[in-house]
Amino acid sequence: MIDVDGRLAPAELALKAAKVAARTILRHAVGGSIGIDLPTISGKEQRQAVGAAIDATLPQPFERTAMNGFGFIQIVRPRARASLFELASDRPSFEARSLLRNAAMSVSGATVLVAHPSVSAVLERNPAWLEDLSRQVGGPATLRSDPSLPIHGAYAHNA
Repeated sequence: MIDVDGRLAPAELALKAAKVAARTILRHAVGGSIGIDLPTISGKEQRQAVGAAIDATLPQPFERTAMNGFGFIQIVRPRARASLFELASDRPSFEARSLLRNAAMSVSGATVLVAHPSVSAVLERNPAWLEDLSRQVGGPATLRSDPSLPIHGAYAHNA
């Protein structure tokens, strides 16, 4: 659900927000049923312009309803995978993936990953992730838990 409020005139705000919402949906790979609550606008032509702005900004495939008199539009997009927002809601898994991406870009050869125990637990449950990292960095990747680190404080260094 995307809820839009602001200080612009309702028609202007709805048109601008529709474009921004469509770009945000695309950028964050949001799929499934998506509701957009825009300001109420009275003219049919103005509501149709809002729908056209979404159509012009968000690539197919998707379906959408017309904007109703209360400013609501529903969009339905294919759901290929979890969105970035959904992935981030499982914080330890999100941080584990972030650590792996950062390690792959910043170290080479034998690598030690140092992480909060909840992040380490995710990596221990997914040994294939560490194997993939080992291939990417060209050396073994080992894991060390450090309970003094915040959940977002994981890092990688050469062994």
